[in-house]
Amino acid sequence: MNTQSVKKKALHVATQSSWYRFEQEGEKWLPVERALTYWSVTCLAVDPEDPKLVYVGTEHSGIFVSHDGGAHWKRLEPNVPRLMTCSLLALSAALLVGTVPAALYRTCGGGWEEIEKFRSSISDASFPPSPDLGSRTRYLAADPELPGRLYAGIEVGGLLLSEDGGRNWKPANEGLSDPDVHQLLPCARTPALVVAACGEGVFRSLDRGLRWEKITPPGPRTYGMAVAEDSDGMIYLGISRGRPNTWLRPERADGAILRSRDAGAHWEPVVEGLRGGVMDLCADPNGNGILAGTSEGELITAGANGSRVVASGLPCITALALGA
Repeated sequence: MNTQSVKKKALHVATQSSWYRFEQEGEKWLPVERALTYWSVTCLAVDPEDPKLVYVGTEHSGIFVSHDGGAHWKRLEPNVPRLMTCSLLALSAALLVGTVPAALYRTCGGGWEEIEKFRSSISDASFPPSPDLGSRTRYLAADPELPGRLYAGIEVGGLLLSEDGGRNWKPANEGLSDPDVHQLLPCARTPALVVAACGEGVFRSLDRGLRWEKITPPGPRTYGMAVAEDSDGMIYLGISRGRPNTWLRPERADGAILRSRDAGAHWEPVVEGLRGGVMDLCADPNGNGILAGTSEGELITAGANGSRVVASGLPCITALALGA
């Protein structure tokens, strides 16, 4: 299906206790559907050729799929062999799934194949908060200019790079001093720029992941959670003070959304002092700026004109994706 024929007008929101569909009415984003209320939803993906085809990954039950924008859901059959899913990447002819412990599975509409070279490329990976679980494939991303070039962030195990659509992988950690990778952004408006949000700072690569440099904003907030690019090429960063196990203090996460006009060299605040950590970001479909979801269940718009809470009272938000 041609994506131009179906406008991406819906916002899919994953939370720790359900999936939501929001639609825009004027300046408001209104919840119109809720489903999967018995599951902790960890990740989302929308098919690049059919924006009504939506996948969600869950903490313990594998993957669910909807072919009509979320009106109906069913378990994906056959389901991914490892049911603890952490990341999804929908490509034009395949679906990639990252799991806990860190592994990568691929399906082209039939059975599943584990990419063995992915797991063998991860060295010294661990997950200190839950050592018994091991590391996790936290994030998957595709280069917007080179479709065969894929990126994977391992929590905690660094970054892997594929140049053949995910068949073969290799470490890409030169200069990446923090292996606790949470999100990756291969930029569309700034060719070859990739930004990584990590547990102990923020990094960028100017050569598609081959070499990295630290670009953490000054100040007490160093826990990078999410990164996104708007239609004007502005880079937005979700960052918090301290790891999630410290967010029980009175100021909670003390989260912030920052913006960079120069590929991450400098950052300026858009909103600060958020009680929730910024768990995910996505570009605002109406123009510049972004949408953000927080651990306190707030949905926020942020951009050149500041920020605004458009929904609150949701469970902890884990992922956002635009669809139809």
